[in-house]
Amino acid sequence: MSGSLVVGLRRLGALLRKEFLLLLRDPRMRFFVVVPPLIQLIIFGYAATFDVRHADIGLVDQAASRESRSLVAAIHGTGHCRLQRHADMAAAEAALARGRIRAIVRFAPDFDRTRRLQIVVDGTDSNSAQVILGQLNRALQQAAATQPPRIELVERNWFNPNLEDRWYFIPGIMANVVLIATLILTAMSVVRERELGTLERLMVTPLGRLEFVIGKLLPVALIGLFDVLLIMVIATLWFEIPFRGSFPALLVGSLLYLLSSLGIGLLISTYTRTQQQAMLLAFFVIMPLVILSGFAFPIANMPRAVQWLTWLDPLRYYLVVVRDLFLKGSGLFDHGFEYAMMTLLGLASMGLSMLRMR
Repeated sequence: MSGSLVVGLRRLGALLRKEFLLLLRDPRMRFFVVVPPLIQLIIFGYAATFDVRHADIGLVDQAASRESRSLVAAIHGTGHCRLQRHADMAAAEAALARGRIRAIVRFAPDFDRTRRLQIVVDGTDSNSAQVILGQLNRALQQAAATQPPRIELVERNWFNPNLEDRWYFIPGIMANVVLIATLILTAMSVVRERELGTLERLMVTPLGRLEFVIGKLLPVALIGLFDVLLIMVIATLWFEIPFRGSFPALLVGSLLYLLSSLGIGLLISTYTRTQQQAMLLAFFVIMPLVILSGFAFPIANMPRAVQWLTWLDPLRYYLVVVRDLFLKGSGLFDHGFEYAMMTLLGLASMGLSMLRMR
């Protein structure tokens, strides 16, 4: 082996030793190397699925005959549906609009004569709508195979008639962009002050803690609102996605959502000392928030323990608000629960950040 090659290998070995020492000497970095991949693996393994299990289906059985009851039993026997009985279509349609059920199966009073039934599916999530429709269709056709003539299905897709994925995902992209931008900018701006040594100088000035926080968060909040407006304009004008709801409702929901995302970013800054650590921790927090929010994978399909974790995710509630505003035409007073949860999570994260900030 030549002398130059030996020297090169020694330099490489020294560099590798130095990098490993820097990586493993810091307890925070050891945590980032081991724990986040394990947690993300568990979350992706259980939550990342497009399968539809235990979908809530509204049942309107106006025929109340032996044939309709046998078909209802067939739907229940698939194990994929949880049936909720409604007295009439008006009650079922109200539950569908509020998101309490994902489809309606209606047996008309003349079902025994016409052999026709109606299925109404919530089409905001086109993938889930197609899966639910396929499951119902298979269950009904198999049950009716021995009872000719075969059943004729009349299908309707509400809120997204053509089942276009774009209508479902682009409002969700708005929520994700705002989360990523505001959370990272907040965490990085505070940590940058600490890393450069200017944070201590600010703290010994007459500037109060609350004034410092407001001065850091307000510009980021304005950037978040700008992103909301920009994506809304592009979604409606370029992608031709309808915005059927109330603009004041979008503004209120966005402000409450920003309260949560800014609070999480500020909280991250209190646990990190360098910009690199802040960036790593921010992405570690962002990935579970996105996966657990229902952005791509329905929360109802997740295990019960994982569903409980989603209650702590502000992105979950903002997704409901923006998708309903775009596709269902909801108003300012239709999302009181989501507004309350985003407010509670935002105040909790802000309060904890203020207590930890020194």
